[in-house]
Amino acid sequence: MALIAHTPVALRRTQLSTLKCIYRSIKTIESGEIAYAKPPPFDYISQPFSLIRSIRDPTYARLNENSKVIVVEGNIGCGKSFLAAKLAEHFGMNYFPDVTEDDIYVFKDCNPAFDLRCHNAVLPDDAKYYTCEMFWNEPDLINKGKPLYLQLQFYIRRHLKYLKGLCTLFNTGRGFITDRSPFSEIAWSDAFLRAGYMSDRASRWFNQHHGITSRCLWKPHLVIYVKATNQQIRDHFKKRNLPWEMNGINLTDKFLDTYTQMLENSYLARMSRYSEIMTIDGSTMDVYDENDIKIIAQKITEMNFSGAHLLRDDYKFLEWRMGLFNDRAKINARAKFSDAGRSFSMQFKKVNPPQDMYECLYSYDAREHQVRLLYMDPRTKYPPSFNTRYNNLLNIMFNPFLVKGNFAQDLPRRFLWF
Repeated sequence: MALIAHTPVALRRTQLSTLKCIYRSIKTIESGEIAYAKPPPFDYISQPFSLIRSIRDPTYARLNENSKVIVVEGNIGCGKSFLAAKLAEHFGMNYFPDVTEDDIYVFKDCNPAFDLRCHNAVLPDDAKYYTCEMFWNEPDLINKGKPLYLQLQFYIRRHLKYLKGLCTLFNTGRGFITDRSPFSEIAWSDAFLRAGYMSDRASRWFNQHHGITSRCLWKPHLVIYVKATNQQIRDHFKKRNLPWEMNGINLTDKFLDTYTQMLENSYLARMSRYSEIMTIDGSTMDVYDENDIKIIAQKITEMNFSGAHLLRDDYKFLEWRMGLFNDRAKINARAKFSDAGRSFSMQFKKVNPPQDMYECLYSYDAREHQVRLLYMDPRTKYPPSFNTRYNNLLNIMFNPFLVKGNFAQDLPRRFLWF
């Protein structure tokens, strides 16, 4: 009761309705039943959630029926991103788009943004920053490519994206929808292994570290699986008009079938134990049609996200049911996922591939070429916060908070140079 006495009036109004947030389904934004608590929270991405903040800003007053996590999965080019963005609009939830190659290699701290791939024009072949175009057009991936390096870069950023989504959920009450979660990386690893694009040793190493680092994340409430035919995928490739995607020698129909099989057997079969699964057949339902999207949204509102509460073998929504059991548990969960950068660093600080695994590592000479070029380029010779091209000298000398804008603080970047 002490928390209620110190709760702002704007937050107390939502208290009674939010206590049942884990026992109710999702509401559409048109229903008018979803209201987010005010005032806006603190900088929860880079600051921890303290005891004092828990008194002034109780977590139970933030959560509501739409404090849920929805993941849209499917093969390449099946319409995941479009569907996820539209559903986020219907439910008033945050949308986190899938990680792209630009998220890996583009430094947005600079003004204008700096693309690290521009160095590939002068780097030798063995030192070039590995791209999706190289991956899909390399005939000998195990010996000459870096499949594990590229997959690890995508997984690291998907992990951080999902972690920021959970951080936002507990601090604002606003759930999120994303296409591709870090949990589905296991399907990519198995598909690459079966297709001969990755060695058995590299696949086992990735699966082991994937299991270690992903266990700290809470699994989604709902996984929407968009199942599309190869012809539909090819048609989407033509619309995107990316030459390496349409003509990639490794992006064959056989691989698309292999990835679909691994997605259903390695990923969805396991996730069905922890989350609800909704399958959308692309041959009968168009994810680009507004009416079909409304039907999908209506079906989601009819789903029960409270779990069966069985006496045994009851793992569905278990993390959410145990983590949101009472007010104290909600505060602990919020404290766990706040300060996403710290949580990310704790999980990945010991992820170091073996020095002889060249599917993931650059050689010493290749790394020296990359680093020397960074110091030769005036845009990257100094960190952005300490570079007079982007900042004035007085601010550089006397502002102690500039380190937050440096490359060292952009956590995933340090994994570019293993």
